[in-house]
Amino acid sequence: MACRAYLSSVSLNILLLVAGVALLSEGSCRQAGLDVLAGGCLCGLSVLVYFKRRHELKEKCWLMLEAIRNSDYSFRLPVGGGWMSSERILQHTLNEFGGLMGRQKQLMEQRERFYGLILSCVTSGIIVLDERQQVVLTNPAVLRLLDVPALGTLRQLEQRDGRLATVLRELPAGERATLRFVTKKGEVRLQVRASGMELGGNRVRVLALNDIRQAMEGQEVDSWMRLTRVLTHEIMNSIAPISSLSEVFLQRPDVVGTPLYEGIRAIHDTSVGLMAFVDSYRKFSALQEPSPEPFCLGELIGQIQELRLLPDAVTLTLQIEPPDLMVYADPNLIRQVFINLLKNAVQAIGGQAGRIHIRAFVSVEEHVFVYVSNSGPAVPEAEADSIFVPFFTTKPKGSGIGLSLTRQIMQLSHGSISLLKAGTNGWNTTFLLEFE
Repeated sequence: MACRAYLSSVSLNILLLVAGVALLSEGSCRQAGLDVLAGGCLCGLSVLVYFKRRHELKEKCWLMLEAIRNSDYSFRLPVGGGWMSSERILQHTLNEFGGLMGRQKQLMEQRERFYGLILSCVTSGIIVLDERQQVVLTNPAVLRLLDVPALGTLRQLEQRDGRLATVLRELPAGERATLRFVTKKGEVRLQVRASGMELGGNRVRVLALNDIRQAMEGQEVDSWMRLTRVLTHEIMNSIAPISSLSEVFLQRPDVVGTPLYEGIRAIHDTSVGLMAFVDSYRKFSALQEPSPEPFCLGELIGQIQELRLLPDAVTLTLQIEPPDLMVYADPNLIRQVFINLLKNAVQAIGGQAGRIHIRAFVSVEEHVFVYVSNSGPAVPEAEADSIFVPFFTTKPKGSGIGLSLTRQIMQLSHGSISLLKAGTNGWNTTFLLEFE
């Protein structure tokens, strides 16, 4: 159909030219001036129509290409324009091409929004760098992991940790690296993996950042739990016979009142005390499975205040925003977390006057952050990495269970606890609890 219309329009133009040439020839032979004039007009009209059509088609094609070059796929040529059928066919074809390109653009935009939505939902941080080490793309997860409001250039990270910026800048494609640095939210351990690809004729590097701190802490706690189960089982099996036999001997008439009685009593008391000591370690490996439910954090802390855990010289202040802040976790386990932290703060303050401050709020990612600070002496840097290790304590009468038990509870609650740097928010010691 299109070819037939195109041929008819060409044929019409050829007929005009043939008719004009014929009239010119016949008029010349007959010396008829009117025929010569008519033939010349027909030939001129044919040439004029040909060049006019070429100019109009070229102009319309240029307009359409310019619109496509400017990503304006809504541009359309008037289909009714042009008295030649071939011109109308070309206009229709160009409009179809523009519509096709417009639909492709809409599809690409939908895919970009789809991939952007996926990228915003993943927990891995993504940074895309071009050949000049400029940040091309990031996702919300990387801002959360690096604790920055926005990331426009890697120079922003040099002030926090020079090695962090250097590794991200120089890590070759296909390689991995582990980073460890401190933010106001605590220590961060990241595994960085670099990949390379071509994007729009340019070489880019894609950096994937994953938080491995919780995984490493989980493996560490699991190892300690296994070791604790084995040790407590073996120790209890060895001590139980000593305790029971010594108790039997203490009740025998031939032992009571003899020099052996005091020695056997010492053995019995020591074995009973050791059994109680070992039994307290069982708490570390025998936590109940959490039963999470929503509860008001302020009400829970109010209940703890009624236990009178703090001496008169120590004051507790609260800053909970909003006042009815809700947490989804096991309230019984979280109550034990705050009791352990408050007892730890009281022991750190000692018999002096001091302050304990609890601040809680909800982040943009809808995570609940709780800062538990006290005015006691700061934890020495040499001991800061070990305070969550089971059985580690700096107190003469400490068991080393409280903070390690607290960390285990937070992990079971899909949260985390960390010790912040001394001086954070103006406090000597600050523990940060995060609930997802």
